[in-house]
Amino acid sequence: MKTTVSFEHAAALRASALESREQQSLRANTRMYIGLAWAFALGALVAGFYLRIISFRLWVSLIVLAALLLLVLKNRHMQAVDWSLLLVAAFEIVSLPFSQYSANSFRTLVAVAFSALMFFAVRLTIRQSIQVSVLSGVVAVFGACLGLSAIDQFAAEARHLQDAGFSDLLAFRSRLITPPAPWISGEWFTLILLTLPFACAVPAYLWCRDRRWPATFSLLPASIIAIALTLSLSRAAFWSTVLFCFSVCAFLVYSRTFSFRFGGVLLGGTLGLLILILACESAMYPSLLKTYIGQHTTQTRSTQGRERIWTRSFELARAHPLVGVGSSNAALMLLSTSDDEGTGFAGRTFSLPIQVLLEKGIIGVALYSAFLALASRECLLRMRYSTRIPDHGEENSRVSHLPAKPPRTTAVAEAKDELACQPMVCCFAAGLIAVLSRELTYSSLMEHNVTMVLVAISAALVCRPEVVEPDK
Repeated sequence: MKTTVSFEHAAALRASALESREQQSLRANTRMYIGLAWAFALGALVAGFYLRIISFRLWVSLIVLAALLLLVLKNRHMQAVDWSLLLVAAFEIVSLPFSQYSANSFRTLVAVAFSALMFFAVRLTIRQSIQVSVLSGVVAVFGACLGLSAIDQFAAEARHLQDAGFSDLLAFRSRLITPPAPWISGEWFTLILLTLPFACAVPAYLWCRDRRWPATFSLLPASIIAIALTLSLSRAAFWSTVLFCFSVCAFLVYSRTFSFRFGGVLLGGTLGLLILILACESAMYPSLLKTYIGQHTTQTRSTQGRERIWTRSFELARAHPLVGVGSSNAALMLLSTSDDEGTGFAGRTFSLPIQVLLEKGIIGVALYSAFLALASRECLLRMRYSTRIPDHGEENSRVSHLPAKPPRTTAVAEAKDELACQPMVCCFAAGLIAVLSRELTYSSLMEHNVTMVLVAISAALVCRPEVVEPDK
């Protein structure tokens, strides 16, 4: 009798365990599909911001706030980088009464607040590598469309100039590509540069999933974006693209995603592709190569103008040291104090660090620097303590740190998912480094909502996922 009861009890326990596993699997699949829907929606929002859809900001705010309601439904732990971003948003609110012109500062406050919402929305909803790849794919298609538009405009305008007998395109670079209002060429290329890491993240994900041919074909958006950036006739945009390639390969080796040997091969192949693109373009437009390696009169005047505007910006910053002149007021203050010689360069500070110092003062610089430092720390920790993906000759089992005893399926799936996500994190980190290096001599990130949103999304994707309490 006891044996019969024990058998029935064991069978009941097995049935209960099986039902529990099925429920956990159902919840995991539900979360994955919800995350995929959010990934596609967030990627579409970026394109919607660029297209300036009527009343789009209201709808976007409602959708993002709905995502933040997950904070109420789940127990989530805030990390230091999350608190630092909240402090940045709080500073924008507190500094508003001290602004020299509050209307400009209020627009920036709305943009910063919305970028913070997007940051937390990505942190809360995009958790798996497949979700990151879907979000990256949508943004990559958006970037490729911008790149195709830039290439088509450049070819048409260059042909007209060559027919008129002009061979030196550098003097006409402001006319070669005309982005839609209110964008100007320099800001538009910053936007295209921000889409490059998303375009490279998709082939990185497919490669780590052993889908070689789809990964090869998915390089097309990244190639289109690279072609557009090399046609920019901007040394900052071109060399930031080269820096992006170096940074991606360095991070892949540092995170042990690839070996040093394979990382070197990847770097050589990437730079070789850029050289091939530049060589083909130089054959069609001979003055293109001289733009990036030579020194021309227009570039000399541009450098001298930047030096003058930086000097005046530091003088204004000394007059408003703590909270600055207010967000988006740099151009107003520079124009009101400009002389005849430097009026043409007074529209912006031409340097993001100097702009932050002038507009937000020492306190703002400290808060923004703290956010970047904490995001960098999160990224480096995520890379440093990741598992290594073996080379192609090794076994397909990519979880080198797992014990010899077969672990649970969920643990293996989570480990493989983290391994597939790791190269994408390297792409986003390299993208942030590339665009911030460009912003050392250009200030455009804080001029438009879409560029701030892309930076916020990239920063959210490089940070470690926040800790989630297990379902009860």
